[in-house]
Amino acid sequence: MTTKLVCGMVLLMAMPAFAEDAKPEKETKMDEMVVTATRTEKALEDVPASVSVVTTEEMKKRNIQAVDEALNLLPGVFDNRIKGLMGTTSTVTFRGLSGSGRTLLLLDGMPLNNAYSASQQWGGIYTQDLQRIEVVRGPSSNLYGGSAMGGVVNLITAMPEKREFYFSGGYGDAFESGEAMQRLWTTHASYGDRIGKLSYYTALGYRSTEGYPTGQVFSSTQPAATLTGWTPTTSSTGSSRYLIGDTGNNGWWDYSASVRVQYDFTNSSNVRFSWLRAASKYLYNNPDTYLKSTSNGAPTFPTSVGSFLSGDGSTVQDTYTISAEALLGNIKGKFLFGINDQGENWYNTPDATANLAGGTGVKSDSPNRTYFTDLQLSAPVLEKHVLTGGFSFRYDTADSNNFPLSDYKNPDSVSGGSTQWGGGVSKTFSGYLQAEIALHNTLTLYAGLRDDYWVSSDGYAGQTGSGAFSSTFPEKTKNALCPKGALVWKPTWKPLDDTIFRVSGGKAFRAPPLNQLYKTWISTSSSTVYNSNPDLNPETVLSWDAGVEQKLWQGAKIKATYFENYLSDMIYNVTTGTGVTVPGLSGTFKITNYTNVGSAESKGFELEAEQSFGKFLRLFIGYTYNDSSITSHISPGGTDIYGKTLQQAPRHMLDAGIDGNYGPASLFTSWRYVSKRYGTDTNTDTVNGVYGSYDPYLVWDIKTAYKLSKNATVSLSVNNVLNEKYFVYYVSPGRSWFANMEYTF
Repeated sequence: MTTKLVCGMVLLMAMPAFAEDAKPEKETKMDEMVVTATRTEKALEDVPASVSVVTTEEMKKRNIQAVDEALNLLPGVFDNRIKGLMGTTSTVTFRGLSGSGRTLLLLDGMPLNNAYSASQQWGGIYTQDLQRIEVVRGPSSNLYGGSAMGGVVNLITAMPEKREFYFSGGYGDAFESGEAMQRLWTTHASYGDRIGKLSYYTALGYRSTEGYPTGQVFSSTQPAATLTGWTPTTSSTGSSRYLIGDTGNNGWWDYSASVRVQYDFTNSSNVRFSWLRAASKYLYNNPDTYLKSTSNGAPTFPTSVGSFLSGDGSTVQDTYTISAEALLGNIKGKFLFGINDQGENWYNTPDATANLAGGTGVKSDSPNRTYFTDLQLSAPVLEKHVLTGGFSFRYDTADSNNFPLSDYKNPDSVSGGSTQWGGGVSKTFSGYLQAEIALHNTLTLYAGLRDDYWVSSDGYAGQTGSGAFSSTFPEKTKNALCPKGALVWKPTWKPLDDTIFRVSGGKAFRAPPLNQLYKTWISTSSSTVYNSNPDLNPETVLSWDAGVEQKLWQGAKIKATYFENYLSDMIYNVTTGTGVTVPGLSGTFKITNYTNVGSAESKGFELEAEQSFGKFLRLFIGYTYNDSSITSHISPGGTDIYGKTLQQAPRHMLDAGIDGNYGPASLFTSWRYVSKRYGTDTNTDTVNGVYGSYDPYLVWDIKTAYKLSKNATVSLSVNNVLNEKYFVYYVSPGRSWFANMEYTF
């Protein structure tokens, strides 16, 4: 391994020499156009927000297995990916506004946050199917409504202009035995063509990994003297415990199938149909005990094995969209109708009486569906101004049930009716208007307003057995006005002729998702009960930011942005009890309630700098500072959390990298640092390096590629080169490699 590291360092040191051999070329590329920030095509330098674009070319330079990893080098963006590719709750958040429902994820303008929990659906989406990703930081509820409090991520696809075929396949694993063994296989193929005015695209992708033991098993008391193999350790809060085993390799597979068909009536009028199926499943093989008998060395499981057992889970989501756009005189119209049907969304949990061979359990099944439509019109006014407005409607429905299983390993072994249930309907009616006003040829004002009318209805919840109840809940409504204003100033006199100033401010709101309103659920992996709350109200945030972007000498630019967010009626998960037993489950649990806790704030700044030497070498660095805290706590019944740092909001993030190309060879290497953050509302999980902690970490990744021919490219990647050992609740993957081949024509 030492030889490999030395070779990697030699390549890194050689890259500047490569650049010296080639004279820097003057950049002649056209202004990059984006659509997400204003809902209309706008040059990147003219948008009234902090926006980043990740192109397909940039994604290919990195070893990106999950789409959200394409964003983890962007300042102000926190990609909270847990246990590598196997993570099912990974989220992307902005500027300390943690929680998946506070970032809106779009696919060509269609919301992908699911109807049940507003979680972001990353599984089953492949970078090979995307043209680019547009990232808008800051509140965007004036254009996109709820879930856009922190920002928007828009995954954008494209239609082929000619016949094209693409295939890629790869395999990866750990470098050394005893480390995280993943055995990752990936494959992706696509075909597209354009025949006259009709273009079409179809693709299939598949990934699978055997994973590694992500879950660890502990005893709260020291094992008997007749046993060895255990290791003393602590919990993330410092309590003594003893490591005695793991839950087995956490495997994963997913696949994607997509079809897109577009007909162009004219150069400015078209209609498109899209279908995407994104399916994924996680599973566990046999658990491992570290305990051994002192008499004969035989592996020994304790009498109760419940903490060693884990169930499987699966999601299948079909996304259908029909979109159209047309230019009628000077008025451009856009229409979109889509359905997100997550018909499969379940996970299994073993009961306290289950054993290694099987036994009873519970299947938690939460199918949900979203209907979404949006109609937008844009028109120039007096030649220099633009008016954009429209209407949208979102309808979410979810029904969640817990069913008894005769065998927790078999999701089809349902042996009775629902023992716990909850669900309902959420509707949002919206109208929005934005004016782009050219105050001067160097100064542009953006002023927007959105009115959202939210209705939650048909809510119900109940359970059988101990504490049995069955309830329905009255309709809840909320009308929210979300204004936003921004100024973009591009002075033309020296020395500020290469400077862009931006300032913006606005209000955003987010309605509680259906699971937080109506369905209590239990996480056995974190031993936590999440109690729903039908009395939850929507939360709001007032935000503003100011930034400057400056081009320096040739190929160099810097960017700085300061931001502040002030949340009111913030929906938060508040701890109300610990060490509580739950009927039918082994161990003790922490009890938490979803609550409107009061207010919170986050303040900070983002810095980024880049130096390019023609097309041969690019150096970049970015830093984010974020200070977030609870500023008032009005929740009764829980621990006082006034002044505590918001969960999953790292104070410091730093990224840096080198992107080099020389002839048919390329090299991309990056470093990512994320500081300590907390997974509890009380900030008591201060111990690092143990199961359940959220550690600071610094990760170094490398990918090198070589173009064998015009059509074929091979690459080799090394992730976590220095084999950094850290926990993101679960133990994170160690050093691993991945080899890939792609072919296009």
